[in-house]
Order: sequence, then structure tokens, then C-alpha cells
Amino acid sequence: MTDRRSRGDNLAIIVDKEKKRRLIALSCKELLLDHGIKNITVAQIARAANIGKGTIYEYFANKDEIVFEIITLFVENIQRDLLVAINDNSLTCRSKLEYFISLVFSSKYNKEFFIYQEFLSIALCSATSDMIAFRNNCQAGFEDILEVIITQGINQDELDKDAKLLIPIIRYFHTGLIVDVAVANVDTQIEIDKFINFIFNDIKFRD
Repeated sequence: MTDRRSRGDNLAIIVDKEKKRRLIALSCKELLLDHGIKNITVAQIARAANIGKGTIYEYFANKDEIVFEIITLFVENIQRDLLVAINDNSLTCRSKLEYFISLVFSSKYNKEFFIYQEFLSIALCSATSDMIAFRNNCQAGFEDILEVIITQGINQDELDKDAKLLIPIIRYFHTGLIVDVAVANVDTQIEIDKFINFIFNDIKFRD
């Protein structure tokens, strides 16, 4: 039977490994920005992290897992900011939706955005099953936040009860805009303003 001390030691090992994984991932963020996801190797990542290539495989099964770790940090930070916004009772539903869509394009996340953008482009065109599963998990987290915002809008009479139909529409618009920025000269704020106006001027989603 495992005693309390052994359980504590095991937990410390797990926590330390997670910390090391994140440090390795963060150490190669600039490398990803300079060369892109497709163009870097595990050997380059090891050099950037100042560790041996073999050590990389003690923490990650492959390069994709390292990319996932970086994007996980990005998504966690984005979601943390969004949770602060949705709990701010002084903000309207409209303001929260605009913040939800525009946050990823803000200067605060300028560097991470390009990695996330490339990841989404790959995931939409030539993703592995692991990449698809990871993307779906990230999207589910954002949909949960969207549902809270929409529910608040319904409760505050800014939107009617059918407005939850907007959740996949907003998510697809958001993902599409992120990808479009990479291939077209898109003014994100203009596109976001038009989309928000569409939502709040459409009679089907208003009382």
C-alpha cells in the first residue's frame, strides 16, 4: 500500500515534470515565431532549450506535443482574461462579445497569435488526429465561455432565448477571421464591428 509520503513524492514529481515541460516549450517560442511550426525540428528545439535531444523525449512524445504546450499556455491566458470580463457586471453582453472576438488580435498576444494562427491553418487543412482532438478541446473551452456570455445577454434582455444558436456562428466567424488575417489584407476591427452589428441588429436575436 502506498503511504502518504510516497503519494506526496509522486505528486511532486508530476508537478516538477509539468513545470519542466512548460519551460522547454516556452524556451522555443521564439524559434517557432521565426521559423513556423512546420519548419522546426526537435533538434532545434533541444538547442533552444539548452538540453539534449534525448531529454526532449523524456517530456514530449513528438514536436506536436511541444506546440500543443505553447498553445495551451496561450489559450489559458486568453481564457483567464475572458473570465475576468464575463464576471464584470458593468459590461454589457455586446461589449463582452466584442472583447471575446477581438482579444486574440490585441497587442498583448501579438507574438502568441502567429503561432496559434499557423496551428489553426494546419489543423483546418492537414491535421493529425491528435491535432484535431486538441483543437476541438480548445474550441470547447471557448464555447463554454461564449455560452456564459450569451446566457447573461438573455438574462439581461439584450438577446432573446434563441440567441444560443449564435454560439457556433460566433466560433466559426472567430476561427475564420484568425485564418483570414494570414492570407488577406483584413481590417479585423472593421470585420468585428460589422459582425457584432449584425448580431444585435438581427430581429431574430432581439426582443
